[in-house]
Amino acid sequence: MTKAVFASVSAVVASLLLVGAAAGQEASSPELIARGKALVSRHCAVCHAVTTTGDSPNPSAPRFRRLNERYDVEALSEGLAEGLAVGHGPMPEWTFPPADVTAIIAYLKSIQERGGPPLTKPAPPRP
Repeated sequence: MTKAVFASVSAVVASLLLVGAAAGQEASSPELIARGKALVSRHCAVCHAVTTTGDSPNPSAPRFRRLNERYDVEALSEGLAEGLAVGHGPMPEWTFPPADVTAIIAYLKSIQERGGPPLTKPAPPRP
C-alpha cells in the first residue's frame, strides 16, 4: 500500500470514528434526553410513572425507572417503532418515528435504577 493510499484510508477511518463518537454523544445528550422525557410525559404518564420518583397512576403499569428489571431497555426500540404488545391492561398501540425512538430510549436509559443487574428479557412481542 502506498503512502498516499494509506493516508487516504487512515483519513476515512478517522472520519468514521469521529462520526461514531458524535453519534454516541448525541444518544446521551441532555437535549435528546429532555426530548425523550417530553415524549413519554405526553404519551405515557397517564398510566406509567415516567420519572425517577412516584408510583404509576395505573398500578399494573410498570414504572419506567425500573424497566431494566423486566426488559433490555435498548431492545425496546423495535417495539416503540413498530408497536408494543403489553400485559398490563388497555394500552394504546403507540408507534414512534426513529428520531423519537432514539430520544425515548436515551431518556429511559438515563432514569434506570441501579439496584441490581438488568434483566435481559427481549422486548415484548408484537401482536
